[in-house]
Amino acid sequence: MADTHIKYNDHSIISAFKDHYIVPDYQREYVWQDEQVEQLLADLLDAYQEDNRKPYFLGTIVTCDSGGQFELIDGQQRLTTFFILLCAIKQIYMAQGQQTSVLENLIYSATMNNDGDVINLYHLQLQYEDAGNCLELIEKGQEKPGHLTQSGERLFNAFQTAQKFLGEQFPEIADLKKFVVFLLNKTSFVRIETYDITDALKIFETINQRGKGLDPMDLLKNMVFRQVERSKFKELNMNWKYITRALEKIDEKPLRFLRYFIMANYDTSKEKDGVLREDQIYSWLTRNNDQCRYREAPFAFVQKMMEQVDLYVKCRMPDDLSRGNVHLKNIPLLAGKSYKLHLMLMLAASNMEEEAFAQWKAVVESVIYYGVINRVATNVTEHIFAQWCRSLRHIVTPQQLDEFVQETVLPEVRDWKQDNHSNFLRLGLNSMQQYRIKFILGKITAYVDGLRLGKTTAEDLTVYTQTAVEIEHIMPQTCENKGAYGVDEEEFPIYLHRLGNLTLLENSINKSIHNDLYESKAASYKQSKFYITSSLPGLVDQGQDTAINRTNRLLRAWPQWNKQAIEERQEMLYQLSEMIWNIG
Repeated sequence: MADTHIKYNDHSIISAFKDHYIVPDYQREYVWQDEQVEQLLADLLDAYQEDNRKPYFLGTIVTCDSGGQFELIDGQQRLTTFFILLCAIKQIYMAQGQQTSVLENLIYSATMNNDGDVINLYHLQLQYEDAGNCLELIEKGQEKPGHLTQSGERLFNAFQTAQKFLGEQFPEIADLKKFVVFLLNKTSFVRIETYDITDALKIFETINQRGKGLDPMDLLKNMVFRQVERSKFKELNMNWKYITRALEKIDEKPLRFLRYFIMANYDTSKEKDGVLREDQIYSWLTRNNDQCRYREAPFAFVQKMMEQVDLYVKCRMPDDLSRGNVHLKNIPLLAGKSYKLHLMLMLAASNMEEEAFAQWKAVVESVIYYGVINRVATNVTEHIFAQWCRSLRHIVTPQQLDEFVQETVLPEVRDWKQDNHSNFLRLGLNSMQQYRIKFILGKITAYVDGLRLGKTTAEDLTVYTQTAVEIEHIMPQTCENKGAYGVDEEEFPIYLHRLGNLTLLENSINKSIHNDLYESKAASYKQSKFYITSSLPGLVDQGQDTAINRTNRLLRAWPQWNKQAIEERQEMLYQLSEMIWNIG
């Protein structure tokens, strides 16, 4: 570059660590896991073993000279790991009675502050609060504290990884000393030095603009920080940490949230199928400031992210069953714990009134249910959800929601449901995962139990999906006389696992019936607290036009159990499922 305020200097470890570095509090904390630390150490070992006289290039770091100290803008993960490696080597040297002065001079040294006082400073200082005094404890060889932040845990884990690596690869001190000579003198990197934080952040962005190997969440943070005065870094960083910590608490990938946040709130229709991929996030952001306005109003943009992360957390892990949250709790039971696509729809619906938002949660559960039953591909679902977001973010009232459901959601779901009846009639443990079958049985069982009590609202399914409740095969899995059930050898495994042959039963009852014939099981079924199970051999009437009798009109009982009974019960369960998950 022609700009004389930017310098490029080649450094070895021994020359670089003669200077003092700080990782400012607005920077990302230490995030390297064992895998990244092990990879760096393995690369070093490969270079050493291949030719220990040949320099090994480590890449670049970006710094801002703040007067006697270099602020690390890019490269802090690597430099922190090297600092920890120096500490690990020092500990081994001390244990082996080796001279440590050279290493100590790289780890810490005396310097002069602005008042002219001489003070001892570590050559790397982590100023973000998550780090605490971890580096000091590591350097002194002290035990890991009992309570640490995730960043602190990773720092100590990196130290343990380095110790293990050195112990395994260099059991003899003479061999270790040769490796240390290579490490200090032959490993090199380019240090880019600026005197203005804005220049440093711009260089960081330029180097990483293709996002290769770098988290777009960090690139976005850098883009936002470039828009504010340095005096406001602390305030902005507090807001940013609010977002990352909220996601950390629920063990959520920041990139997933960021991707859904963008698709829920902004127009991504120019992307393929309207879906923004993780590797496209940074490029999209650089092209769409006119939508996001993070340059003109960075604090407002981050505030919007904060509000959306609150909603994301509440919808991902609802803390109660009110306001339609029971449906959000059901979705992982139906679609799997890793399923998160619905959260994009929740974020897009953030402008809805409370009543509309609660109704929308029920609709989304039904949409996902029909997608699962009819095996709609995930990429198709994501494309459709991204399209829906464009309308959802403008919906406020229940009336507007009803129009959207009738005009947009229902036509799509009807298209999915073209073979819904036949798909359901084939449903069973041989065609769908057990956790999904248990959820479907649980939801239908809970619905029937609710109807008997005169309830029409959704119920918590915990009682029905807990481990103390099992899936019972009415026609037993071990069956010597298959002809008694009207099936032959070929039909038996098909009908055995059909939904019509399955029911929920308390394991305390299930243990006592084993593989008994239906006539013997029937007496035990009557003991179940689940009416759809206890009524298998016979319905229980009570009074005139009572909730129980009205429920019975939806059910059937079977004095004998056979192939026909399984088919009839499968149809009955289908009719109940349509009452439960029907949209509109």
